[in-house]
Amino acid sequence: MVSREAPQADTGTVNRVLRILSAFAAKDRWPLNELARELDLPRGSVHRLLKLCRPLGFVDQDAEGLYTAGIELYRVASKLSADMPINRLARPLLEGLRDATDETAMLVLLSRQELRMFFSDIAWPSHPLRYTVPLHQLQPLTWGAAGQSLLAFLEEEEIERAIGQAATSPLNGRPLDVPALRQTLAQIRRSGYATSYAERAPDMHGLAVPFFDKGGQVRGHIMLTIPNFRYDPAHQERYLQLLREAAAELTRRLGWK
Repeated sequence: MVSREAPQADTGTVNRVLRILSAFAAKDRWPLNELARELDLPRGSVHRLLKLCRPLGFVDQDAEGLYTAGIELYRVASKLSADMPINRLARPLLEGLRDATDETAMLVLLSRQELRMFFSDIAWPSHPLRYTVPLHQLQPLTWGAAGQSLLAFLEEEEIERAIGQAATSPLNGRPLDVPALRQTLAQIRRSGYATSYAERAPDMHGLAVPFFDKGGQVRGHIMLTIPNFRYDPAHQERYLQLLREAAAELTRRLGWK
């Protein structure tokens, strides 16, 4: 869900334009009426703001009349994502993990305001069969190692809010088992890592270790994903040790000792 209840000070034109542009990270093509409903804004206001964005290249309209991200929005987003400081800091660590395991290594970042996560960078292995995910698309924290390794280190009030907005399983639509999730989060806090199997993608194992910023706040995690047919439990501790070292180094680079 793109929309959220905004403070009264956040109802101006700039806020509305930014919310419209952010909607294209969640969905590529929007009918006008659906976008207005998603953002909980008047249809006429959304139409007017879209028309303001089109001449600048931030919004476009396809042959079916659906609104899409414009070329300028793609250009700016590509430039910023490629130059994102944390991506530059993490990239050598991801490549080192990939080379040491020949599995998919990923950088996942927390959007604390939204209480969601997104995949920010990926180092692909040589195998043709690997875990593919869309970059920069907000996803819930309540499913799989990718989300739960972050959720476990948030404040209790944030955990409650994330559980309250939890969607069904992205894999099979099953409802969230809240008591089981709470037990999993407690285990993650004790061990410092998260594991999961087939929670976001079929037949995929996930191993994730969080890293922290200079204030000691969880910022994201580094993870490996491994197809079940290549997964050997005897290698898990070695993989976790590699992840711990990479996450500790990224934490150090972010300034927390």
